Amino acid sequence: MKLCVFTLFFSLVFLTESFGQKAPVIHKQEVTQPILAKPKYLVPFSDPIFGSKITRVTGDPGTLMNGIDARWSNIARQNYPKNAAWNADQTLLFLQRHNGFPSFLFLDGKNYKTLFGRNSCPGDEVRWHPTLPDKMVYIKNNTLGFWNVRTDKTEVLASFEAYSKLLIGPWEGNLSDDGKLIVLCGNKGQQKVAFAYNIELKKKYPDIALKGVTIDWASISASGKYVVVNGHFNGPKNDQTQVFTLDGKKVGKLWESSRPSHYDLTVDINGDDVAVGGSKYKSDDGRVLKRRLKDGKITQLTKNGYAGHVSTRNVKRPGWAYVTYQYAGPNWGPYWDEVVAVKLDGSFTVERIAHLHSKRVDYLSEAHAVPSPDGNFVIWASNWRDKKNVIGAYIAERVSK
Repeated sequence: MKLCVFTLFFSLVFLTESFGQKAPVIHKQEVTQPILAKPKYLVPFSDPIFGSKITRVTGDPGTLMNGIDARWSNIARQNYPKNAAWNADQTLLFLQRHNGFPSFLFLDGKNYKTLFGRNSCPGDEVRWHPTLPDKMVYIKNNTLGFWNVRTDKTEVLASFEAYSKLLIGPWEGNLSDDGKLIVLCGNKGQQKVAFAYNIELKKKYPDIALKGVTIDWASISASGKYVVVNGHFNGPKNDQTQVFTLDGKKVGKLWESSRPSHYDLTVDINGDDVAVGGSKYKSDDGRVLKRRLKDGKITQLTKNGYAGHVSTRNVKRPGWAYVTYQYAGPNWGPYWDEVVAVKLDGSFTVERIAHLHSKRVDYLSEAHAVPSPDGNFVIWASNWRDKKNVIGAYIAERVSK
């Protein structure tokens, strides 16, 4: 593989833990980032800076897929940081964005070979169930159900006849980590509402009326204790958040705009439901923040870098969040063009996993890194700085845990 380098200069600060081992983490450094030739399909290589094993898991456009009668398109990637890519036991990997036939691809979660495809799904939105490996939860207008992706069979869980245009979010909601609770957001007559539903108990919680709110998305918290609504509550302000109990009572104050933004929900080592994301608030300057849901308390998690998207789909590796850095700038080092894991305890511990090798030219060229449930793997989208903007999916395996 051909290699050339460019250098970004930063000072050195060492922390106490790296890739899960008791070894230094380089927090600020003189970074020599390799510019590598695009790796071959399914031929792993070692990241020359961070040591993680990286594999391209999508083929060249027009080439035949292995295992199914289909060809790769110019866009083949996972969906979004808040949407888990791996199933519960990591035997399947879902590529939700394939610009060809079939539209949805399922890869072997271990060797990344193509297993099967689906050209449609039963709902307007789907999410992997966090404990049932073969099943996704889907919503179709006012019907909630299970989709067995291997058999392509569906099972209706509940129908909400008085509601329309129900979505899981839309687009950014998740189930609780145990898979029991979900929040649906949509219309009841002319009123925008959100409500929690317990799949196991078949129990619907009261509507939360969102009159006057321009909803971005709504979700259950990771523990299942809270309903989180993100949107415009007081006019055209960005990324404001309100937290509710399952019964619709407000919890704490309305969050300030963009503190944090592009966040995901998880439970920290203290057992508290938290939101973790980069903050666009001027004084934070892109630092990663943890915000406790019950009272809005903020903990700063990084000292440097301008964070992009955050994912906490690593439900079996609690206490960490995975951060995509795609913003370059003279004051935003050292994490540029990288995916890292950030510890949630306020120790400023950062694991640097891999370079993204991606130039953002449009939405689908954004990396949107997503970890596996055990946190040992992370998938992201990259055009590998290709002028034709061919977008594929890449996976890094963290070095020995």
